[in-house]
This record gives sequence, structure tokens and C-alpha cells, in this order.
Amino acid sequence: MQQAPAILRDDVKRELAGERVLWAGVPTRWGYVARSWKTALFGIPFTAFSVFYTFEAGGVSGKGEHAFMLFFPLWGMIFVAIGLTMLLSPLFEALAAGRTYYVVTERRSVIFERRLRLKIHSFHATGFGGFERVSRGGNGGDIVFQRNVERGSKGGARTTEVGFFGLADVFRAEKALEEMLARAKSG
Repeated sequence: MQQAPAILRDDVKRELAGERVLWAGVPTRWGYVARSWKTALFGIPFTAFSVFYTFEAGGVSGKGEHAFMLFFPLWGMIFVAIGLTMLLSPLFEALAAGRTYYVVTERRSVIFERRLRLKIHSFHATGFGGFERVSRGGNGGDIVFQRNVERGSKGGARTTEVGFFGLADVFRAEKALEEMLARAKSG
């Protein structure tokens, strides 16, 4: 069992008081980052177009007032910032991996995440809907507990997953989850 990152130790201790831990672990940085590569790849053309637009808009000449002419480059800078955020998303996820901790106890599985604030996802064994193991070759992989689909106003959908991501040994975590479920059924 791995120890919680220093930033989460007090929170983990307080949350799990009196519970027996079956398994605990932290994500590997590269395994955790794997989910953000699509965003980073999309960020390349988005940022390139935003930079192009901003430079072109900066060269707008006309009889309008200076304040109006300044609007277009400033508007473009917003999109450049969004594009850079997309490009840097793997770096943000790598930093977040060091602030994430996964635990399976006899009663529940818990995900601790501290980015700007503490977020705790708790899945009790009695109401646990199951899980899906996604192997990444070797022992690495993810365990997905839940998929949330959010419908957009224009018919699009965005799926977010909740689970243990970037595990070095997905099989140990799976074994602990199965033990948790077996104890819940027998008890």
C-alpha cells in the first residue's frame, strides 16, 4: 500500500477514521496524463488559428476609433489563452496526479483529489454499481466506476469518467474492489 501524498494525509486520516484499508495507491504521472492528450492535440490547430487571427486583427486599419480597433486583438487573446490551456493540459494533469490518492476499504472506495480545493468521491459497497477495468498493457490501467454524459444545448454530448486512473498495478486494485464487494454481500 502506498502512502497518501503529504498534501492529502490529514484529509485521508480524518475521512477514513475507523475503516480498514484493503488497498491504497496513487496514479502514475504518465498514466494519469494519458486522458488529456486528445485535448492537447486539439489545442495545436486551435492555438495556431487563434494566434493567426490575433495578429491579423491587430493589423486592422480603418476609420474607426482606436477603442474599437483594439477590441479584435483583445478578443483574439482570449482564444489564445484558451488554446494555451488546452496545449498545457497534460502538464496540469501531471501536477494533479501528485495530488490524487485512491483507497479501497471494507466499506467503500474513495478518490481524494486536491487541485484548488479538496474533492472526495466516495462509492459505498452497498450501492456500488460495479466497475470496468481498462488495461493499458502490462499491469497498468484504469478502473472506471461511473460515466457521466452531459448533453449540450446544441445536441452535443460530453462524457466524464470517475474512477482510479493511471494505476501502475490495476490488478491489485481490482482484487481489493472484488473483496470489498464480497464482504458487502456476505455482511
